[in-house]
Amino acid sequence: MKISSTQYAKLIVALSKEGGEPARVVVSILAFVRKHRGIRKLSEIVRAAESLSDDEAGRVSLLAETATETDEEARKDIMSTAVRLFPGKEISLRYSVRKDLLGGVRLSSVDEVVDGTIRRRIRELRGSMTGF
Repeated sequence: MKISSTQYAKLIVALSKEGGEPARVVVSILAFVRKHRGIRKLSEIVRAAESLSDDEAGRVSLLAETATETDEEARKDIMSTAVRLFPGKEISLRYSVRKDLLGGVRLSSVDEVVDGTIRRRIRELRGSMTGF
């Protein structure tokens, strides 16, 4: 049976709640992951564990990808959008520039992607035109 990244993450969160010496918990988790050949998924497992922990604490960590550097006003607009999309959550935003997006913003968490980019709009328009 293959163990998913989410299952590993749930194990990590459960073990971390049990208390004990943090170093021992980490060593135990890594040994378990290695034994079940999950090392290649380690970064995905960590992201899933962070997401579970954030969810329990009422937080959401988002990556905001834009085509250009964002100024303070744009960052406020992005934060307002994030607050509307994730009501009742404490929002943590990281920013990244991706020139291939052309414009707009893509907000992503571990579980969800909200794509408001020009690239997506062009792709959708192209798809709708193929029906003619």
